[in-house]
Amino acid sequence: MKSFKTLVKVILLLLISLCFFALRFAFWGVLFRFPVVDRKTKRWILRYWARTFSFVIGMKRQTSGAVPAPPFLLVANHITYFDMLVLACETGCIFVSREDVEHWPVIGTFAKSLHMLFIDRSKRRDALRVNRLISKALTEGDGIVIFPESRVSCGMAVEEFKSPLLQPAVDLQIPVHYASISYRTPPSSPVEGAIVSWWRPESFVAHLIRFLHYQGATALIHFGESPIPGTDRKVLAQELHAAVQAQFIPLRQAASTYNSSEFPVQP
Repeated sequence: MKSFKTLVKVILLLLISLCFFALRFAFWGVLFRFPVVDRKTKRWILRYWARTFSFVIGMKRQTSGAVPAPPFLLVANHITYFDMLVLACETGCIFVSREDVEHWPVIGTFAKSLHMLFIDRSKRRDALRVNRLISKALTEGDGIVIFPESRVSCGMAVEEFKSPLLQPAVDLQIPVHYASISYRTPPSSPVEGAIVSWWRPESFVAHLIRFLHYQGATALIHFGESPIPGTDRKVLAQELHAAVQAQFIPLRQAASTYNSSEFPVQP
């Protein structure tokens, strides 16, 4: 029965993504001539695709603090690809994502159509290219989210923030918003450190399917009340890290080692 329900969810997710994908391309040929309307449309499509996707997988949201309105640059800690999903639900933002996401089935193509930005972190100079794109997106009125840890963590703490992608905020003299993200699973499911975080050597598809076996989770999103200005990107990175760390709630971790696709549920 569990496998059947998981299969139904996977089919629904594919159908939902294809429907929003078709909606985007149905109007893209006309809307690209009207940049302001196109930006509003892509934000709407991203937000409601994310909300529908979240509903199917059972990802609820509990939000506190001041949600920024575009244009903005926002930083957050990074635990899993669900971080992008829940932030899109709340803000309709676009993301700076790692380069391989561009090649994910369905999601990669959909992300490109919504003008997501991709960075190859194996090439140090690629940050210069991406910073130009971030500056352009901000001046055009978009909300941009970056994950300055530069990788997903296991959710025990917020790792050091890297500063290169904060340079557009310094150049444009705009303060940077911040948010902390954590998760909680219901009592009948394994703890969130076992099924939500995505730091283990596991593919996106395998992780999502394993997550779909359970009853979902709640994302805890705490937006900072006031953005932080800065004239030095390295100092700004340190201040943002301290602000995110101060309001971060660590994930509970499974007592057993990761040697199976099944984990003991909470008592």
